[in-house]
Amino acid sequence: MYLMSTRKYRSAKIRLIGASLLAVLLGTAAQADPVWHCSRTSVQVADAGDNFSLAALDAEREVLRISLRDLYAIYQGNQVKASGVPLSACFIGGNNAITKSAMSSIGAEPQVLEKLSRKTALVSQNIYMVQSEQDMQSCMTKHHPAIGYLSKATHTEAVGPCF
Repeated sequence: MYLMSTRKYRSAKIRLIGASLLAVLLGTAAQADPVWHCSRTSVQVADAGDNFSLAALDAEREVLRISLRDLYAIYQGNQVKASGVPLSACFIGGNNAITKSAMSSIGAEPQVLEKLSRKTALVSQNIYMVQSEQDMQSCMTKHHPAIGYLSKATHTEAVGPCF
């Protein structure tokens, strides 16, 4: 009798450990790291197949390149320029999990950023608070050149992953 209850106890314990590990793994997958996105630039690229035609020029939109130092600086309220134009930063306000993860990945504090964004002086520093990922894409498009983050890699005509 004792042997049976010990087996049942061990079996229940193993199921509990397995369920706990599964919950941890699923929780980790659900909170994927955010993907940093930059707005795209317009670059004229000549078509090598037709050297004689100016009509062969095509607009290829390349993603802005930014250093991690500049990424951190702009989310601290410092002005960063891309080709002489001030770079804008967009972030999702509130108690957003993606924002927490994005800011911690660069060593910034989301609470500090939100407090700073409420100051009207930061509008001149090009920091914009949005409410959703859809708003984030709109913000990066509207305030070009800009940087932001999304939950997954997104390629549009206006923005793309930059890291």
